[in-house]
Amino acid sequence: MLARVGCSCTNLTIEQKNELLAMEESLKQLADRAAKAVKDKNRHTANESMKKTITCNLECNLNKYKEVESEVKHMEQKLTALQEQVEEAKRKRESVLTEQKRIFRSFKKMKMELEALEKEWAECEFKGKLLSMKRRLLRLNGKE
Repeated sequence: MLARVGCSCTNLTIEQKNELLAMEESLKQLADRAAKAVKDKNRHTANESMKKTITCNLECNLNKYKEVESEVKHMEQKLTALQEQVEEAKRKRESVLTEQKRIFRSFKKMKMELEALEKEWAECEFKGKLLSMKRRLLRLNGKE
């Protein structure tokens, strides 16, 4: 720039030349700063895009987390219900086993009573046969 100005204006003062040099330097810095600003803007735009993508992913993951958490709660409720059913089944089983033991004891007692009755019956039959034989003998002997 100074060369162009220098060619056409030969009667510039040193102060004016220095001012022009400073302006030229300032223009170079301005161009560098503009390039850096564009580069920073592009980086910022990329970061914003990345931020939006990450935010979207976070929201999706949060929604999935909430869905899974809800499913876990539902499964825990099912598990609790199943555990309650298992406990109820155990109580019923114990009740049935207790009843089974009671019936078995009753059965054993009845069996013993039946065996005692069978013995008594056998004795009664035997005594009946003996008595019947005695009567026959008495009839035969003519004592009746």
